[in-house]
Amino acid sequence: MSNIENGRKHVLTFMKDNKISEQDLATAYGKSRVWVQRALKGYDSGPAVNSFILELIRDYRIRG
Repeated sequence: MSNIENGRKHVLTFMKDNKISEQDLATAYGKSRVWVQRALKGYDSGPAVNSFILELIRDYRIRG
């Protein structure tokens, strides 16, 4: 899969603008807060993280 960094930045901006916490996303998507935090900050990567970022973009209709 391609680099998802642009999408990650848009998700973080969206979260800040809408006051959505990492814990909120973790609860909504059935993930641990630490997993979501690592995925969004770029510490973890791979197909699971990329799919999660894409799912957020689709679900919240985040556009650049």
